[in-house]
Amino acid sequence: MLSKSTVNHSVFVLLLVVWLGILSSCGVDEQHPAGDTPQAGMSGLEGVVFPEEEWISLKPEEAFPDDSHSYMAGTGGSTTLSSWTGWVKAMEKSVTGGTWKGEDHSQDRWGVAIAWRGYLLQTFGDPDYRFQTASLGKAFTMSCLQLAIDEGLIRSADDLVMDYWTGAGELNSKHKFLDQGHHRKLTFRHLAEHVSGLPVTNGDSWQKCQNYDNIAPDWATCTGDPDHDNYSHVEPGTVSRSYSSGAYWRLSQALTAVWKKSLKQVMDERLLSKMGIPPERWDWTPGRTVRHDKNWYPEMPGYGLFLDPPYEVEGQVVVGGPGWVVMSAKDLARFGLLVATRGVWKGERLISDTPFLRSHAGGNGSLMAGVGAGLFVSLGRVTTTPISLSDLPLHLFAGNRPRPQVQ
Repeated sequence: MLSKSTVNHSVFVLLLVVWLGILSSCGVDEQHPAGDTPQAGMSGLEGVVFPEEEWISLKPEEAFPDDSHSYMAGTGGSTTLSSWTGWVKAMEKSVTGGTWKGEDHSQDRWGVAIAWRGYLLQTFGDPDYRFQTASLGKAFTMSCLQLAIDEGLIRSADDLVMDYWTGAGELNSKHKFLDQGHHRKLTFRHLAEHVSGLPVTNGDSWQKCQNYDNIAPDWATCTGDPDHDNYSHVEPGTVSRSYSSGAYWRLSQALTAVWKKSLKQVMDERLLSKMGIPPERWDWTPGRTVRHDKNWYPEMPGYGLFLDPPYEVEGQVVVGGPGWVVMSAKDLARFGLLVATRGVWKGERLISDTPFLRSHAGGNGSLMAGVGAGLFVSLGRVTTTPISLSDLPLHLFAGNRPRPQVQ
């Protein structure tokens, strides 16, 4: 029988899960406090394995001892194993391919991968299916920012962007140059945290002075031209958060100048190659491609119009900082594991544990998520609805350990 303290801990875990799930609906599933965050140590990762190019699969009976009671609401005296298998059966009836802005992901054009402590535990659909994952790629751009700080290429996220790249003579209008107007106070953090004063999120709705179904911010001057309007309309940091893909496009241009290499190459060299993801198994769509493909989202023919030149900086192709990473659910779950371990992989710290290492969702039903807190559950989802962290019975994982005889 569970002690009172154990029950209270389970309730705490459940509340944590709900909180994370709510955040996931906004595109971010795990956040750290603002400002500098103490580095997480490498202790506490005992029992976590790290996949090579292929995952080690974990059978449900290996993950959930049959004599362990679940104490899951409504299950009576069911075991953790029966509760898990019941949840899987329910999900198999409900999860399906997403359809967003004209994308069609019916049949097998979607996938989900769930891992626990580095073991692949459950998949739905086709977990190897690869497709562009919309805004999920912002998590990769944030990682490139943090890696630049770790490498000493940028002193701090609070550095002025114009000290590293002004865009003068490259951006297509002088009012966009980063040493002009409000941009003179623009920092990397402003761009990453959506307080840059750049208001545009997609070109299609901005032509109607909207961002999706929301009216353009009252501090922005909307001309209806998303290319022209992709600049800081107000002093950065003086307005509340306004989600901006235009800001992430400018961030990706600036980071390409800082690194003097493609951000895909940065991710390959600094992270993904060390995580068992070879370069040929994923892609990051260039911004130029999204700008000129009128059918990128069939129901938003002007979507990419905010993606203004330059499309190459320092001779390197600028990838889509606002999103459009092409990756499978299995590999997204690997990245989720890195989030869960707070930047540690096989005993090596690959990236600092800061607010720029986090989970993120994409509008087309894609998601990369990881939760630590002793659970180390990671989730990769490509064009799939509905399944999120809030759907997972995470409390079933608390206190359990995979058996060492995993095949």
